[in-house]
Amino acid sequence: MDLILSSKKADKTIVEVEGVGGYYTWSSSQFPVLSQKKVAGGLLVLQPRGFALPHYADSSKIGYVCEGECIAGLISPEDSKEEVIKIQKGDALPITVGTVSWWYNGGDTKLKIIFLGESSEDYTPGEFCYFFLTSAAGILNGFSNELIAKTFHMTETESEKLVKDQSGLIIIIKVNEGIQIPNGSSSAKRKFVYNLDGAKPCVEVKNGGHLSSVSSKNIPLLGEIGLSANRVVLECGAVLGPIYTPDSSIHLSYITKGSGRVVIVGLFGKVVLDTKVEEGDLFFVPKFFPFVVEADEGGIEFFSVKTSSKQVYGELSGGKKSVWEAASPSILEASLNMTPDLTKFFKSKIAKGAVIAPPSNV
Repeated sequence: MDLILSSKKADKTIVEVEGVGGYYTWSSSQFPVLSQKKVAGGLLVLQPRGFALPHYADSSKIGYVCEGECIAGLISPEDSKEEVIKIQKGDALPITVGTVSWWYNGGDTKLKIIFLGESSEDYTPGEFCYFFLTSAAGILNGFSNELIAKTFHMTETESEKLVKDQSGLIIIIKVNEGIQIPNGSSSAKRKFVYNLDGAKPCVEVKNGGHLSSVSSKNIPLLGEIGLSANRVVLECGAVLGPIYTPDSSIHLSYITKGSGRVVIVGLFGKVVLDTKVEEGDLFFVPKFFPFVVEADEGGIEFFSVKTSSKQVYGELSGGKKSVWEAASPSILEASLNMTPDLTKFFKSKIAKGAVIAPPSNV
């Protein structure tokens, strides 16, 4: 299996405007595993009053707010209703393929959102492709004045002005103070948004850390697009795993804070990745490959998307859900070539553990 699994920072700038913001991606040429396995990532940064113009994309994804707050607009082609949602740090929001969206930083600090998702239908495998409704790169520029006039019931003079007014816009702009952006709807937020930072953890270990997840159980829309997500916080020296995806799904993670080490083991027990990761890095875990994340002295936090609507992992560590815990003592004795006493001791240690382990000196 020829997969290059090294972690990477975003290397491709799609747009960057000083004092306004930018959009950055991981190119499939520098991170070929993304195109090979049909997943992608993008990072949106907006300064106060920064606005990402309305657009749609060729793939589904989940956005996670790493910092700041934002007002987002979503328009589904199925009902042509605009859902306006205010999101904040820790919020996860799914965006389906073909849905028109816009993003506005109405706060006083920088906004940063990471988008992770599948790219099986992308024009450029491993990279999200966007279609903008407006701006110099917008779709209106592709049609003649005559066609636009007929479509919008305008004169050709009026349609010419409409298109000309777009020529000075780029895909990220700063909104004039006189323009009032719509307020978010609380009902729409309950329907589409799940705050991973504030959610009750699925796993919480003293001096170790915690794991929170969102799946189709929390947001039904995730069941339609076949994605789910989780957020992991590990304290100094703590370890997550080993775990693996048992349902043919793959795992894409973005480091939101801190640093640590990622170890992935592949076929026949071969180490396929053993590397340091830090804030801004993206790393990929193939289906069925067990992996471990170990936090450095300052701890580590990361957001992950899984290409399945269910948050199910095979646990090869300690805890009640551990494969080792479930196995019969005689099976462990024979498989690990241990004495009955050592097997009993091993089982007792597994029973006391969890998928997150605190440092051994705690």
